[in-house]
Amino acid sequence: MADARPERWLGHFRRVLKYLRPHRRPLIMGLVAALGVGLFYTFSLSSTVPILKVLFAEHESLTDWLYRAEAERRLGVVFPADVPDDPAGVPIDNIRDTSPAAGVLRSDSRITAIGSEPAGSYALLRRIAEHPGTLLPDVRVADATGVRVVALPLRPHREWWDLARRAATLMPAGRSAEDRFRVLLILTAALVVVAVLGGLSRFINEGLVATAVQRAMHDLRTDLADHTLRLPVQWHSLQPSGDTLSRFATDIGKVEVGLSTLFGKVAREPLKALGVLSLAVLLDWQMLVIAVLGLPIGAIVIRAFGRLVKRAQQRASESWGRLLDHLGERLLGIRVVKAYGMESAESQRFESEGRELTRAQTHIELVDAASNPVLEVLASIAVAAFILYGGARVFNQQLEPHLLFGAVVCLGGVFDPLRKMGNVNNRLQQADASARRLFEVLDLPAERSAPATAGRELPRFQRAIEFRNVSFAYPSSPHRLVLDGIDLTVQRGQVVALVGANGSGKTTLVSLLLRFFEPRDGAILIDGHNIAEVTLESLRQQIGLVTQDAIVFSDTVRANIAYGANGVTEEAVRRAARLAHVEEFVDALRIEQGGAVSSGYDAPVSNRTLSGGQRQRIVIARAILRDPPILILDEATSQVDSESERKIQEALEDVTRDRTTFIIAHRFSTIARADLIVVLDAGRIVGQGRHDELMRTCPFYVTLVRTQFAQGV
Repeated sequence: MADARPERWLGHFRRVLKYLRPHRRPLIMGLVAALGVGLFYTFSLSSTVPILKVLFAEHESLTDWLYRAEAERRLGVVFPADVPDDPAGVPIDNIRDTSPAAGVLRSDSRITAIGSEPAGSYALLRRIAEHPGTLLPDVRVADATGVRVVALPLRPHREWWDLARRAATLMPAGRSAEDRFRVLLILTAALVVVAVLGGLSRFINEGLVATAVQRAMHDLRTDLADHTLRLPVQWHSLQPSGDTLSRFATDIGKVEVGLSTLFGKVAREPLKALGVLSLAVLLDWQMLVIAVLGLPIGAIVIRAFGRLVKRAQQRASESWGRLLDHLGERLLGIRVVKAYGMESAESQRFESEGRELTRAQTHIELVDAASNPVLEVLASIAVAAFILYGGARVFNQQLEPHLLFGAVVCLGGVFDPLRKMGNVNNRLQQADASARRLFEVLDLPAERSAPATAGRELPRFQRAIEFRNVSFAYPSSPHRLVLDGIDLTVQRGQVVALVGANGSGKTTLVSLLLRFFEPRDGAILIDGHNIAEVTLESLRQQIGLVTQDAIVFSDTVRANIAYGANGVTEEAVRRAARLAHVEEFVDALRIEQGGAVSSGYDAPVSNRTLSGGQRQRIVIARAILRDPPILILDEATSQVDSESERKIQEALEDVTRDRTTFIIAHRFSTIARADLIVVLDAGRIVGQGRHDELMRTCPFYVTLVRTQFAQGV
């Protein structure tokens, strides 16, 4: 029964985070730098209020305004804003409901002196703002009842007051145009410094996060490649290569974007918003409440868009795999495509296959395109409500205009990071869908992790190979036996030819010996050791394989011959090349790449730069160099001409001496020298023996000789 539990949010993407652990040092440093980004972003916006005050004030200096604002807060009253210094004292415009002096002061009161020292309004406001205690005794207050002496309760200073007061003392205290310009110059210079520091913090944040993410992606790619190479041949035979390549090319890229977004935007932008929110709270928290009422709606919209993007990304990744697989097959068979005039037909098939990808990608782009406009509309509604509420408070003298403007700037400063976060969930959902495809491969059991491979080392082959009642069926057709009850014993040093019609099970039989597949029934023993109970390394080190595909990798001739044989000498490579008649063409190789010419064994080659016969000889030299006690030749001479075949056969005479060799071939000249010929028909052994014996006892073999081997008899 399938597990009906819902998936964890971003559950697959969270698993990718383990790849960041080895690189947590630059990541942590980058996240610390994100704090600097948020801090300096807040500082840059906070400068708006003093700059506006300096620009638009007619009488107060910046220092005067700071003392008046603190005096108003501590007393809970409203004093006249931006008025000339009044020698008669400071009048009170309004008493707030929460004022600690509500029972002492009235809206028509005027503070004329503190103690026995009358002073102008600016000096009185400064003394109220700086008074260290919570009570201001002996205050002379004039109102309709006359002049009286009272004690005014004061709220305590806020934590940052001392820092603000010290900063104010650094500013020119004059109120002339020159002094105001100097204050403006200082503020703008500080703004530039903050911008530079903020830019530096952002560079450090993005640079170090990118460094950690790229290193993590390198580890993930390496793990995925390593694990893919270790998966059973059975999986590779069923898995479209284009889909596998799509996981490397497309899905890893989406996961990389997700990680960069998570530790970039997600770490940086909320810190910026949080800093500005704190500033907005200091300016006026009531307006902020009005502005954030739309946030729940925005969160619902973001979540809905994320779900749409995740489903579309899953379809897009799968479509990419099919498209790459289709294109790869056609490019590999380009000669057939051209020979049969199928260019237009294949182009149409590619267009049809790509239409689903286009629909999925377009769906993602449309959702992305809709995310920001929807969030911007919600933000506009919030800003409109914010301005209306703030304007009403300005009109009722509950808020100064420059503070409203500063609060509007802060609101914009909050919504800008939130707007940038609008498509974050989309990116993370794409990354989660791609991570799921990556872990679909990484979670598959590798050959080396299967319980059967946890056995002992296989000793070097000495006596015999035995197939005991071996049966096998491919998972794609479990009811059709490819091999059925195979019983076969091969002695050390024998050359065994496997013959039969196409599909009779010849290649499957030797694939089971290599443990590319596991038999359904029966067992294969080497010197009495069940190969299912020994390590794959010790088994495959004793077997050399030459296939009809003649795979040559993009590397030098020397590296291709020495593939899988580490630490071999140059002389050993050249000896194997001589035996396989590689030297006949390698000395003439001249390959030019990027203006540099390489030749001989140092020449870079690939499947595209060599003929079929040349590739076949390199593959045979590779098997010779490995010097295994067991050799498998699967149509090893199928792509060479008669003269090359004759020379290779001479070389193989020496190579197969005292070596157990399995030969799959359709040429009589190849199998005639076999010590044992095994005849397969529909997965069963219908005859075995030497050629002359089989010609007398096996009618099916006689038919094969007269058809497949007729030219060589």
